[in-house]
Amino acid sequence: MGTRHRFTHNRRRRIYEYVERNGAVEPESVRRNVLIRPETESKPARSGSDLEPSVTMSTEEFTHHVSVLERDGYLDERNGKLRIALPMNADETTIEFDDLEAIVRPAQQEDITGIVGVIETIATGETHVVAAKLADEISRNDVLLRHNESEDRVFFVATVDDDTVGWLHVEGMRFPNLAHTAELTVGVLERYRGNGLGSTLMDRGLEWARSQDYRKIHQRLPATNERAISFLEDQGWTVESTRDGHYHIDGDLVDEVQLAVWPND
Repeated sequence: MGTRHRFTHNRRRRIYEYVERNGAVEPESVRRNVLIRPETESKPARSGSDLEPSVTMSTEEFTHHVSVLERDGYLDERNGKLRIALPMNADETTIEFDDLEAIVRPAQQEDITGIVGVIETIATGETHVVAAKLADEISRNDVLLRHNESEDRVFFVATVDDDTVGWLHVEGMRFPNLAHTAELTVGVLERYRGNGLGSTLMDRGLEWARSQDYRKIHQRLPATNERAISFLEDQGWTVESTRDGHYHIDGDLVDEVQLAVWPND
């Protein structure tokens, strides 16, 4: 995870972090739960039980701080709820199949439980080791995206009747010599495969990667995950390399397959 953004005003930082933890939240709920000490101004709170915040902000002050956070691109209010603002305004994509309607869209914090659940379901049996690691990471941090990370990683989600059925994650490499590359994971629950959800998620992810000037996107999979490898190859990915016996799965040593695509080609 990246380093936390340093807010110049402690109360704005607390408002932002509350929304970050809780996803879409009604403004009044944020105001009631972000408690402060009356004498605290803009300096970060010191440690000590006698310095714990104890009162709510006035509506006027809270509204001012939220307005600044919205102006500076940290928060966004939609449908009466505050959310973390992400640098994506892509419209939803609707896919109809089998009398169902699926939506593919940029993910928000409130999607975290559904995304983790789908990843864990698909990664059962360790056939998607990188995705399983991703699910563990976002579960431990309890945050899908942080504002300071929003320019080098992105999540998209596929939903049916508001239930998460698929995800895509792209994260850029932070090392200077690898800054032109990013790693991608994608998955769709088995009952919803074959209807264009995976391809639509992939299109969204690669579109975002191009907008961020990533030149090469890669993914690592155990060789036993033949379905995922075939899907990627059908999407124009190529196998670049294998690492012998890189995974230990169900008592066997399994090769790792690395695939890549150049989204601007």
